[in-house]
Amino acid sequence: MKISILLLAVLFLQTETPFKPMEEIEVKLNFEFRERIREDANKINMDQTRATNERSRGSGPLPYLFVNVKVLKQNADEVRLKVVENGSRIKLNKKFDMNTLLKLDLGFTDDIKDRVTAHEYTIYYLTKDKQPLSKIIIFFEEDGTYIVNGQVRGKL
Repeated sequence: MKISILLLAVLFLQTETPFKPMEEIEVKLNFEFRERIREDANKINMDQTRATNERSRGSGPLPYLFVNVKVLKQNADEVRLKVVENGSRIKLNKKFDMNTLLKLDLGFTDDIKDRVTAHEYTIYYLTKDKQPLSKIIIFFEEDGTYIVNGQVRGKL
């Protein structure tokens, strides 16, 4: 009896954090071209495939991605933000206000598409007690399509 009451209480208390409305945020991709720097050109990693090894050697400038997120309308209770990579690793946790431009360094676009680096970023907007009020999910598919809060926004 106690277990069933506890399970019901847990089910009712768990609520999904809603998406931040798209009209309250601005998400822009910013591309740069950078050379891939290799730590040791004479060292071979036997766990890498041939394609990964050749890509890591670099063949000139490659597209490198930054995502700029700006809040256009801030809820009065939103005072902190937390960025989580792939649902588990906390990348950033800090105070923010409307003048804060969040610039996420995502890395080389090929690495994102090939799942070498993170491909999903969740930005939580939190109260001063660190309770989530809203969120933004930025997801990159393997073909380069990027999705913000479930809406397709373009392709890398």
